[in-house]
Amino acid sequence: MATLKRIEEHEATDDVRDLYDGVKAGFGAGSVPPAYQVLANNPASLKAMLEHRANVMNQGELDPVLKEWLAWATVSLGNNVFGIKTHTARLKKMGVTNGEIIEALTVLGYFTGINAVINGLAMDDDVDPAVIEYLNESE
Repeated sequence: MATLKRIEEHEATDDVRDLYDGVKAGFGAGSVPPAYQVLANNPASLKAMLEHRANVMNQGELDPVLKEWLAWATVSLGNNVFGIKTHTARLKKMGVTNGEIIEALTVLGYFTGINAVINGLAMDDDVDPAVIEYLNESE
């Protein structure tokens, strides 16, 4: 349960109801996710978040499936159960298999673990000079 009140559709102002209609027609798949109902306590913030989401998810060069994987990985690493369920369902609707999800979890697990080792050993200055050279030469 959210710490702030959800603004249900029947309680929403006309401006918020218009934003809700956009969510339902787009990524909300017919409903308004609870986080956005809570954001409606500040309609300007809700509008800004929706615009930001649209810019991030609907524009650019990255493939939509890759963007969904990135969203899934982010919520998984943040232990956001709502997001994990939502983005797992979206990935599955995009054709991702259970095996691929497990494989992705093993990748996250490996890099989370090795990241802890590298950070714990303060190895940030141990990057191979050839890697630094490549980074400096590439776009």
